[in-house]
Amino acid sequence: MHAFLIERLANELSSKIEGKSLNEVFTTSKHEINFVFEDFGLKINFFQGLSFFQTPEIQKLQKKNRLPVFRSIVGLNVTKINVYPFDRCFAIYFENDEILQFFGYGRFSQISHYKMDEWLENFPVKSKQIPMDKHTKDVNLSWIADNTRTEDLKFLDQNQQKYLNDNGFNDESVHQKKQQLADIYHKSLTTSLFINKVNSKYELYFEKRGETISAFNSSFEASDQFARNYISHQVFLQTKNAHLGALNKEYQRLSKRLKHAQIHVKELSESKKYKDKADLIMANLWQLKKGMGEVTLPTFDGENQVTLKLKKDLSPQDNATRLYTKGKNEKIRLKFASKNLELIEREIVEKSNEIKRVELIDKLNDLRKIKQPKQAQQPIKLPYREITYAGFQIRIGKGARENDELLRNFSSKNDVWLHAKDVSGSHVIIRNPGNQMITEAVIERAAQMAAHYSKAKSEGLAAVIYCDRKYVRKPKGAHPGMVKVDREATILVEPQS
Repeated sequence: MHAFLIERLANELSSKIEGKSLNEVFTTSKHEINFVFEDFGLKINFFQGLSFFQTPEIQKLQKKNRLPVFRSIVGLNVTKINVYPFDRCFAIYFENDEILQFFGYGRFSQISHYKMDEWLENFPVKSKQIPMDKHTKDVNLSWIADNTRTEDLKFLDQNQQKYLNDNGFNDESVHQKKQQLADIYHKSLTTSLFINKVNSKYELYFEKRGETISAFNSSFEASDQFARNYISHQVFLQTKNAHLGALNKEYQRLSKRLKHAQIHVKELSESKKYKDKADLIMANLWQLKKGMGEVTLPTFDGENQVTLKLKKDLSPQDNATRLYTKGKNEKIRLKFASKNLELIEREIVEKSNEIKRVELIDKLNDLRKIKQPKQAQQPIKLPYREITYAGFQIRIGKGARENDELLRNFSSKNDVWLHAKDVSGSHVIIRNPGNQMITEAVIERAAQMAAHYSKAKSEGLAAVIYCDRKYVRKPKGAHPGMVKVDREATILVEPQS
């Protein structure tokens, strides 16, 4: 906080509390302290290490969870307020030689409690102890003008130092230096205060700069409003940056998935080679025989030769059949891999658009509206995980007992039930309370997850059975997760989470 602003606050505070009794001092958090005098309330918020002074109405101060601090000064009268010119501190003197000293040292701001010259305690409590005699020196304009250059005037900001440099301060006489400093000092203590927004950041200053929000004659009114603007803006920026960070992390994760999916599709796109190899074998059966480990054959265009590896325990015809089957399976896998690639590409576009929308938001309330709804204080633990795909809720059981609970309490007869065939795994439910037509794409997506959350997750292709929920029943005495199924169909899918 600016040294001249602290001096203005101290002078105004003196007119409000000098000679009055301190009725209460309490904190409601480790960074906020409240002083209640006879008819005046003062709250100091050490937000991000900086100090912000506010003057709330006494009756509106928080009633619960008050923790008393500085107990020995409660009930004492204020005898005087001492201001240290050209420094960012002031002291409140109480009866019985009790002193509270306020230090506005940027991110090291604090309040120190002394009994005469003896240090007793600090607020915030983890602040570094400052000796009482640090600010007893009588510093005045004459002393400053005689002993400093502009770079030594730490109580001035960059604009004020630049003003002095532009006017040749370092080369002036002591008298002229004193006059220049007096002009800045007088202006800073008497002119109006302005809340400005400069480079998207709020400031409290002695002149208009950037976008001026409001003007004040009272330093406490200015400080109170500035605290509200600055803190709310910083909270907004922290919330927005955290949300953007999470979104960008999701975007990076999707980008990695996209890269892997593109490589996978490219590899599977080469499945035609299996058919070509099989065709070459069939076209050259006359020169092949069982027991050969490899053979080199000319391509159909006659321009190149291809070396084929064969299984020695298979006949040439069986080797060709094996390659035909492998090529067919690769085509099926390519179909699902291509669909998965399209899905990831859509998700990336949606995530990119979401990031752009958040970047344009400039109000905290608007930001909160797009974030996930608040969860209940004690959320119900559900037996399933859930995703939404193409407008349908897909529920995946978390374990054997949870599978039973999912079927019993969280599904209905019009839903579709899925499970990996002949292996243990999660029950999957496609919710359909409106009895709508469920597309093949939705069934494939649910089947991919049923395969992923099963013992078949490492397979290239996995068989998944599915049927209407009404054809699934739990036999009496069956183990957890065991069911009886009728009228099921089977689908081959690539396991995907």
